[in-house]
Amino acid sequence: MKVLHFTHSQDIDGINCAILGKRAFKDYEMVPTKSFAINENVSKYMSDKSMYNYDLIIVTDLCIKEPLLNEINNDKLLKDKVIVLDHHESEITSGNDKYDFVNIIVLENGVKQSGTSIFYKYLVDNHYLNKTRFLDTLSEWTRLYDVWEWQEKNNINPRKLHILFETQGFEKYMQIIEGKLEHDKELKFSQDEEKIFADFEQDLHDTIERYINNIKVVILNIDKAVYKVGFTHILYKYRNDINAVIMKDNKLDIDAIGLIIDDGDSVSYRQTKPNIDVGQIANYFGGRGHFAAAGNPKDSKKFQELLMKEKL
Repeated sequence: MKVLHFTHSQDIDGINCAILGKRAFKDYEMVPTKSFAINENVSKYMSDKSMYNYDLIIVTDLCIKEPLLNEINNDKLLKDKVIVLDHHESEITSGNDKYDFVNIIVLENGVKQSGTSIFYKYLVDNHYLNKTRFLDTLSEWTRLYDVWEWQEKNNINPRKLHILFETQGFEKYMQIIEGKLEHDKELKFSQDEEKIFADFEQDLHDTIERYINNIKVVILNIDKAVYKVGFTHILYKYRNDINAVIMKDNKLDIDAIGLIIDDGDSVSYRQTKPNIDVGQIANYFGGRGHFAAAGNPKDSKKFQELLMKEKL
């Protein structure tokens, strides 16, 4: 079976889906895809007709958007080849789950899901991949990190996976995890990797206060709700750390932090108060995400207007 796989390329959830895909299928091609580039990437394969050469087309940790969804749904050949496996509730809100080939699974038996956990179950249930202790751990650590449960579970290993990805890049990260898969029955880290983690934490400690000191507060009125958002420019690798620091001492009393990614094309939002739905903020600017973490394209018209108005 010839498989084409579009997966999120910017975090461990999307890339660990690729690791599972390579493990499951012999004739396999992966298309690493940024958060807001899924329609563009799928369209390329549809436009040159190469998409019809594959037996199975999988999208993980992302969801195709309209009007491309409707186009696929009306194509009898493609409709039966495509399966979307995602976990972002905003895709349900947007109505993108109305098609049979789109599966948005936020919760499974009361447990929050990630792209990797959903894809792993799909591969095992369809007999494409056998369960192993290593893959069970990889899937669960990824889920814990992606849904922000690693802290409450007091498990630092999911964060270590994240740091390994952020410091090594997705190609080297894949090589490292695939190497471990070949030689180890359990997922564990080497002494050299432990030093990478320690160095990252020290660098984070030295850097994070500078980002916090540069925060500019903006009041946003969205659907009759008022949000006090602190915006700052930041490097992508620090996006999941600054909110935890702010929540310890929220001097500016902000509801959320808006992270303008200087080395990327997106704006990420993280809660700085536990009852704030940052997915609503991202959605307002044409983005997507979860209750606690979300993002929008930096070049969206509404966000560009805010950049100009507030001089962010």
